[in-house]
Amino acid sequence: MSRILVTGASGRIGRHVARRLRAQGHPLRLLARPEEAEGLFRSECDDVVAGDFNDPHWMSQAFDGVDAAFMYAPAPSASAAVFAAARACSVQRIVMLSSASVVKAPPGPNPIAERHRIAEAAVKAAGFEFTFIRPDTMASNCLQWARSIREEGRVYTACPDSMRNPVHEDDLALLAALALESNVHIGRAYFVTGPQVLRVRDQLDIIAEQRGTAIGCICIEEEEAMTRSMQAQPGMSRLAAQRLLDYLKKSVTVRPDVSDEFLEATGRAPRPFVEWVRDHLNAFRSSTEVSDGTASPLMKRGVS
Repeated sequence: MSRILVTGASGRIGRHVARRLRAQGHPLRLLARPEEAEGLFRSECDDVVAGDFNDPHWMSQAFDGVDAAFMYAPAPSASAAVFAAARACSVQRIVMLSSASVVKAPPGPNPIAERHRIAEAAVKAAGFEFTFIRPDTMASNCLQWARSIREEGRVYTACPDSMRNPVHEDDLALLAALALESNVHIGRAYFVTGPQVLRVRDQLDIIAEQRGTAIGCICIEEEEAMTRSMQAQPGMSRLAAQRLLDYLKKSVTVRPDVSDEFLEATGRAPRPFVEWVRDHLNAFRSSTEVSDGTASPLMKRGVS
């Protein structure tokens, strides 16, 4: 069997990809940040390397002896060198987690879209067998609310009526694993969404129902919303935060598409948001609720 490199193995999607490939018996090499690699999957995978997928030197070592790789988009300044390193190590196939912003972002500077466009172009230019997975909205973005839900029972947003189509990260991992294993997906770029369009307030209702306690939805000014985005995702630029806010505002009136490409590629429907919430419920519950399994009776959620 081909040896497969899984980058970001300590992250949510990388863990799911590794788990699925391991279940199929594939020899794996797992790449994680140096501070996270020690002991990572040691009981299940002996081939764990520390490194940064933005660093061509690290990646030359990670790609050595590998036939295929699951990748995130490197930094724009590193993309060409990273994928040249993969080609020099005779890697044949790249399955990359890209972004729907590649095709959805309006004209003008957009750091998120440009990072993924540059990475996709570098993969194509290097001549790999490739598959690009372009999620629109990942359900895991809701984890940025987890702390304020646990500690305050509320969420702060500039656009409570913004519409999303959240997709479960394990659905993305399933598609990635299939693309690494099968030739059917070579040359494809999949636009992936969840099965439902939900407003922010709808998502909070579902989390509240599963959690068993009310969640307040507090409307805030745009400047505060950008500040909170940058705090929740260290390293996010102000321009990236502005573009995310622009998309949230646009999605108040422009309903996002729901794609059938995941069903086409895998033969199964994407999982609903409520299933994602159940899988991550402890992230939204206080330590007391997690330890004793209790929660307060659900009250009507108010919006300020």
